[in-house]
Amino acid sequence: MNRVQKVAWALVISTLGAFAVSLIAVGVLYYYVGMPRALLGFCMMGLAGLGGLAPVLIKKDEGPVAADERDQLFQRRAAIAGFATAYMVFGAACMIPFFVLGSSARISVTWLPTIFMGAGISHFFVYSLAILAQYGWTNKETNHE
Repeated sequence: MNRVQKVAWALVISTLGAFAVSLIAVGVLYYYVGMPRALLGFCMMGLAGLGGLAPVLIKKDEGPVAADERDQLFQRRAAIAGFATAYMVFGAACMIPFFVLGSSARISVTWLPTIFMGAGISHFFVYSLAILAQYGWTNKETNHE
């Protein structure tokens, strides 16, 4: 398993872990403070940012070639998939309230960081999934002798 795959797994695991902790926090807060305030449990999604430490913690691959053309193609495809997903999340966050609430409704600017966070997390999550899918999810190093 190369470094790019390890970093991708770290991002996937940290994002899924943060989402699980957020759901638990929302459930616990719902029991104590009720629903509108319980949504503050999604602030725990900030834990997904710990996956961003993976490139610092995972050492670089040893050897003369760190990445070849195939690796660069995988990263490019994954970046496009991540960007497309983030764009769709941002578009949905903008358009769904318009169609549900109507054109005369007002939305507080306090939702803007949430929309930004959702687009960013979705980008990195899909980027990591695309990397893992292209490599085949596992380490399939074989000797072709």
